[in-house]
Amino acid sequence: MEEGKLVVNIGFVGCGGIARAHVQRLTKIPEAKMVAFYDVVPQKAEDLAKLVGAKAYPDLQQMLDGERLNAVYVCVPPFAHGFEPEIVERGIHLLVEKPVALTLEVAREVERAIAKAGVLCSVGYMWRYLDTTALAKKTLEENGPVGMVEGLYVDPYWFPPGHWWIDKAKSGGQVIEQSTHIFDLARYLVGDVARVYAELDTRLLTDVPGFKTEDVSLVTLKFRNGAIGVVLSTCASRRTFTGTSLKVLAKNVVVEHGGHSGILKIYWNQEVREVKPAVDSYLEEDRVFVNAVAIGNGSAIKSSYSDAIKTLEVTIAANEASRENRVVPLL
Repeated sequence: MEEGKLVVNIGFVGCGGIARAHVQRLTKIPEAKMVAFYDVVPQKAEDLAKLVGAKAYPDLQQMLDGERLNAVYVCVPPFAHGFEPEIVERGIHLLVEKPVALTLEVAREVERAIAKAGVLCSVGYMWRYLDTTALAKKTLEENGPVGMVEGLYVDPYWFPPGHWWIDKAKSGGQVIEQSTHIFDLARYLVGDVARVYAELDTRLLTDVPGFKTEDVSLVTLKFRNGAIGVVLSTCASRRTFTGTSLKVLAKNVVVEHGGHSGILKIYWNQEVREVKPAVDSYLEEDRVFVNAVAIGNGSAIKSSYSDAIKTLEVTIAANEASRENRVVPLL
């Protein structure tokens, strides 16, 4: 641990798969100390707490009252957000998993609370922390302007019966909850979006009990800088045909980002350069956040809460555009 840095006491709200991914990385960060876990399913909190010798709590307020926390990881489904003001008003910093909320109304309320409390907040768009993402951004900035963007999120159906993800009223749908990574990466590399049109439908999983969201989608984007884009998504592919990618065609170069794989391909006229990531995106995201809390400086955080709301706006607009059969402008 560097001299002058404080131990960061961390609590968790939500103890599912993404929380476990963070726990695994935080054990590698010397100044991170996980001390408390809470989940609406008590056994989940107890299981994660045992892994690191921490305490499980049956209630959020009990956890906040019982511990001196510096930071809290919020790892809950989209519909469960809205309690964050109870945490930040105590001066506790946040890492919030994406998407930050199910509605803009809830997100704006949390945003105001964060600003009023003056705490740091990082949002879990981990692809931004890849070294290949930094290279992609630099390459595009030096070889623009960007003309066209093509995004892809292809997944098989794997959710257990009754899972919140398959209910659009709880998850927001694949565009909001899952493909959000593609939209965020497009915003990070290309710029903000001016208007959105979309077609979302359920075509392939109609026989799945309780499935109440889209399984195929096409979203078209017009960026403020003039570039155009399209993002295709499905959660009904085969296990042998999956993947994420974002292709960006600029004036002097084509950049292809592999999303989850992090592999970057840079296409020049005479050669193609392939670069594999040298870092773990989750570990880098956690390291930057914990360090920001330890030194009281959030300048290295790559996805603030307010910036993450802009990505949420795009995906909510896609739902609205499909539902109302119209182009949705973003202010």
